Amino acid sequence: MSLLLILDGYNVIAPVAGPGRRPDANWLKREREQLIRRLCEHLPESVRNQTVVVFDASRPPPNRESRYAVNGVEIEFAVEQPEADDLIEERIAQHSSPKQLAVVSSDHRIQEAAKRRGAIAFDSQEWLDDLLDGKLHLAVPIRAESNGAGQGGSQVNDSSSSSGKPKGGVPKAEVDDWLREFGFDQ
Repeated sequence: MSLLLILDGYNVIAPVAGPGRRPDANWLKREREQLIRRLCEHLPESVRNQTVVVFDASRPPPNRESRYAVNGVEIEFAVEQPEADDLIEERIAQHSSPKQLAVVSSDHRIQEAAKRRGAIAFDSQEWLDDLLDGKLHLAVPIRAESNGAGQGGSQVNDSSSSSGKPKGGVPKAEVDDWLREFGFDQ
């Protein structure tokens, strides 16, 4: 299955830059974990399984591979490239159906690379804010998982099912279990 969503990981979490003069050594790890947790909680399973989050790294975090998945979301550290932007551009260039691809980054270089291939680009902060408000922006409509109905436009606005549980949402306890399983315990 082809990717629907590529996120420039550190660009998305950049608004919460490192704390003060003596930052806690684990603040960046916690920010990555929070982003992954939010994606797992707010993206429908069908989208999570077609999502990659790319982070800059000269090497992956301790006890991690440079590429792995958490609850369907693929996490990739750009260890073979000078920066994450290079890997994101590579992923965009290799995409077989770029008009179905959404790229989340406020970096103009990445946005232009997406547009050149016919993909849609979203600014990081606005995209994340909308996601947390229950509005998922993608390049193509997706099917609602609870009833199989198609969604119009490029958003999924109805964020709850008849049971009151978020559509495609994953209970926090399950997300925490997956994060612990993949070495992201707090």
